[in-house]
Amino acid sequence: MNRLPSRSARTLFLLAATFSALPGRALGQTLPSSPAAHPEIPPSAYRLIEVSARGSKRFKPEEIAAASGLRLGTTADDELFHKAARELGESGAFSDVSYTYSYSSAGTKLVFQVADAPQFVPVRFVDFVWFSDNELRQKVHERVPLFDGEVPLNGHLPDEVSDVLQALLIEKAVPGHVDYTRINGSNRQVEAIYYAPQGVTIRIHSVAFTGAGASELPALQAAADRLNHNEYARGSVVAFVGHSLLPIYHERGYLKAAIAPAPPQVAKLPASEEEENNHNETFVDVTLNVTPGPQYKISRIDWSGNKEFPADMLQPLIRLKIGQPANTVQLTDDLVAVRDLYGSRGYVTAAIKAEAQFDDGAGTVAFKLDVKEGPVYHMGDLEFRGLDNGLTARLRAAWKLRPGDVYDAGYLKQYLPQALKLLPVNFDWDVADHVTANVREKTVDVDLVYTAKATH
Repeated sequence: MNRLPSRSARTLFLLAATFSALPGRALGQTLPSSPAAHPEIPPSAYRLIEVSARGSKRFKPEEIAAASGLRLGTTADDELFHKAARELGESGAFSDVSYTYSYSSAGTKLVFQVADAPQFVPVRFVDFVWFSDNELRQKVHERVPLFDGEVPLNGHLPDEVSDVLQALLIEKAVPGHVDYTRINGSNRQVEAIYYAPQGVTIRIHSVAFTGAGASELPALQAAADRLNHNEYARGSVVAFVGHSLLPIYHERGYLKAAIAPAPPQVAKLPASEEEENNHNETFVDVTLNVTPGPQYKISRIDWSGNKEFPADMLQPLIRLKIGQPANTVQLTDDLVAVRDLYGSRGYVTAAIKAEAQFDDGAGTVAFKLDVKEGPVYHMGDLEFRGLDNGLTARLRAAWKLRPGDVYDAGYLKQYLPQALKLLPVNFDWDVADHVTANVREKTVDVDLVYTAKATH
């Protein structure tokens, strides 16, 4: 077969806030646009028979070819290739897109030369309870070939992902819409894009546990009852686990317990409930997988860093007993009492860090309680707001801490009920207290704001 001369054309794209195509630049003759005007070129030369790509380390050639929108067998011309290259550039996935092509009597072959965009961020699917995350990634990739779980910060690829998710909701007859949010990290740079359904209410139908022991299950179920028929959000469920469910294990000594939410399942409501259900609501069944881990007992409690109070004065405030299950919920409450004791002596910034040292072989844990006492603070300014001069003078006289006295952090709780008795009884009084520790002066300012409502 006699091969026709090779021709090529090149189109460049530059990365900016948006992508703009430079005019095509001919590298030799382009493919003639009219087969009728060029009888020497067989019509088969105008048929696109191959699309490939080079230069990407992120995407496969066939993914780039699919994203170009070109279909094999269509009539090939430079304008079509230029449009396809522009589409790839405007996706945001590439910082540079060019192409070359060659034609022969067999047809036209097109090759894209690309350079990947410098920054992609992960995509997070939030509360698409009708699909698993894997299912969403697969379905989006099928329709957006350049989606691989991440998207570029520029270009229209994030919008394409949103459009596919919206289409999936419509296919499921979910009357919501999809929004996405760019999430900044600690460095104020975008670190992820979150997609979430809006305009539809998701409620919890039931909560079940797997892996929980018989002795803990009743407490878990009683706590989880508060979730039933509340709105579902994965973040809220995770927070509930940490605040309300894990403490059930921690107070029994299961200090390494873990509770992981499984992907929620759309609930199949009984016919009676289905009739009452608002069609803008979706109910889900939530399963929480429990891994209790070993139970630990206390082997010893050691103090360090405490100078103002000896250990034998602090230890009675800790109600945990050697040999008993390590109840860290109780320990947390007891350390509050220790901080209050320090606060009564002016150590208002005192902190106690509990370090656990595990002996898995013996099933025990030792706690090292390290005290950072900090400096002693003294009484600073005392201000009353919302009262006339007479009432202010009366309340100020009742305040026993004078400027320069060692500040007692517990005194305010004693003072406020006493001060209330000095105020007119024909009003309902509310007080907002603002306590400010001045690090430089080592003083504490107290600002009391009173508001009154007439009693009925």
